[in-house]
Amino acid sequence: MSPALKFRIEDIPREGREEESEQDPSWLDDRFSGEEGKPFRFLPPIRVHLNLSRSGRVVLVKSQVCAEVEFCCDRCLDPFAMVLTSEYKASLKPKPALPPDDELEIDKENLETEFYEGEEFDLTPLIQDQILLAIPAKAVCREDCRGLCQRCGQNMNREACRCADQNFDPRLEPLKKFRV
Repeated sequence: MSPALKFRIEDIPREGREEESEQDPSWLDDRFSGEEGKPFRFLPPIRVHLNLSRSGRVVLVKSQVCAEVEFCCDRCLDPFAMVLTSEYKASLKPKPALPPDDELEIDKENLETEFYEGEEFDLTPLIQDQILLAIPAKAVCREDCRGLCQRCGQNMNREACRCADQNFDPRLEPLKKFRV
């Protein structure tokens, strides 16, 4: 079981406090419920560094997350590992009391504001979101990955395929001389 990221307001001194935590990748399982065949896998441990400070009932959270993730390259399909790092700042404020039909207007200041109820708060969802948002939309093993041949499936990073030379359309010959 991974350590909880729950804190009581009164346990945070005004001068602040730092926390280090290591989470097992299973800590993220509930965020992927029902999702099979993810194109990545987190490697243990996921490291979380927190700096917590407060002014009255407002808590300032600065978090740094570091996780090693194993991907399958989106271009060549080879497995590779990448270290994801992310930093995030947020203010935690007591949840305002609103009548049931009222709406809360969010302004620019509130974009980095989270709300809590009671005398403690749980940073688990916030940190999990931070980790998931650090996952790249397209994971490539290296910037100059050449991918797979569209005809024969050969990994172009390992060796050039011969099908490109054999099936060349002669009408495209002038494009070889085209320079940008």
